[in-house]
Amino acid sequence: MTEVETGVKKGERIFFWVSGVIAVLAVASVVGRSTGDDSTPHKSRDYYEWSDAAGEGYKQYKASGCNSCHRVLRMGEAGVAPVLDGEGTRRSEQWLVAYLQNPESMVPGSVHGADKMGPDFGQLNEQQRQYFVKFLVSLKSNPGSSNYPVPPGRL
Repeated sequence: MTEVETGVKKGERIFFWVSGVIAVLAVASVVGRSTGDDSTPHKSRDYYEWSDAAGEGYKQYKASGCNSCHRVLRMGEAGVAPVLDGEGTRRSEQWLVAYLQNPESMVPGSVHGADKMGPDFGQLNEQQRQYFVKFLVSLKSNPGSSNYPVPPGRL
């Protein structure tokens, strides 16, 4: 066929052919990235290590109204108080036990306690506090999460 028969010049045919190849390669690249290598599973940025005790602690968290100020499991208020996702990565179980026993001694100016805005953990019995700690310890985060702890000196 000649240019007159097709109505397309040789340079235009080359341009359309190259454009088509580029489009096919772009689509193949996107599809290749989305299917990926399944030998390495994707790590979630925030994850939860549930146990029966952690489940009871979550019930205590809700009953105490903590979600009115805190955000956890991607639910609750944001910006009022710290996000608790990743708390089990940032804090040790011992630290959390000490905080629930006496928040002011661990965080001066804490809003938790008698005659303060946040719940008074002193009103909880020992078993309830242990459940609460198990819940907080179960909230984990991986590197890449905004809830992952920043190493000292890198703030």
